[in-house]
Amino acid sequence: MERVFITGVTGFIGSEIARKLIEENNYELSGLVRTTANKISLKPIQDITDNINIRFGNFTDPLTIRKIIKDVSPNYIIHVGGRTEVRESFDQSQEYQETNYLGTINLIQAAKEVSDFRKFIFASTMETYGWQTQRTPFKENLKQNPASPYAVSKLACEEYIRMENKVSGFPFIISRACNTYGRKDNIGFVTEYIITSMLKNKPVYLGTPNAVRDMMYVEDHVNAYITSLKSNVVNEVFNFGTGSMTSMIELAEKIKKMINSESKIIPHWPPDYPYRPVSEEFLSLDSAKAKEILGWQPKYSLDEGLKRTISHWKEKT
Repeated sequence: MERVFITGVTGFIGSEIARKLIEENNYELSGLVRTTANKISLKPIQDITDNINIRFGNFTDPLTIRKIIKDVSPNYIIHVGGRTEVRESFDQSQEYQETNYLGTINLIQAAKEVSDFRKFIFASTMETYGWQTQRTPFKENLKQNPASPYAVSKLACEEYIRMENKVSGFPFIISRACNTYGRKDNIGFVTEYIITSMLKNKPVYLGTPNAVRDMMYVEDHVNAYITSLKSNVVNEVFNFGTGSMTSMIELAEKIKKMINSESKIIPHWPPDYPYRPVSEEFLSLDSAKAKEILGWQPKYSLDEGLKRTISHWKEKT
């Protein structure tokens, strides 16, 4: 049975990838959980921990990572762990580089010592495209202009992976995915924040109401990783998105109508919102390459994905 190692296995995407692979029962699954000074939480995967070889460690500890990878000896690594909160990266720039960039280097160096290692699937981000003048969905060959320390850390990882491939033949797939929604617990991201606020008829603050984003439902995002894992394709970069071009005010108005909420939409940051000096005006992806080479394409429209997400939060709240 092939062995898969998932970093960030308790995270939003990592936990859903793990569930999908467990359902298929075709892989021996291991997962990395970050050790912190305060606590270790397995709550997001408490229903599937018996099916995962849980390993505890931090990306920034190369000796621990090397030992874990040696013990697990994975054929595949799905690296979706790391720091992802864009706004916080401005205040914690060094930590983001250490965790995301140096941590990825530690994983790659450890994976190179595995005799039958086949593919490193790396979670980059749409955010690496950053500031662009064009207002049509981006293709993979577009010059990247990262606009946050978070995006810089992800682009640095991409460059290191490509370098390692040229130097040693290290096999990879780089995933640049768009904004994903469908979280089951975390309301700190825009779609879930809007939904949970509007279900309670609370005011909704939009700091960048005219910012345009590509929006993808979680099951499509997870399927992108599963498709990348199963494919024989290596050494490619893929956009994974829907090509939608939805402004945040349009998103909020759509959700308000679907919920029939009385919430007021306020077009500026909330009073206590952490400072974010910049935010890109337009981010959307052309996923034609993924469709052509991997046979991947999104299955859920924005309306269908939002209906599913609203339904979950209605039951939860």
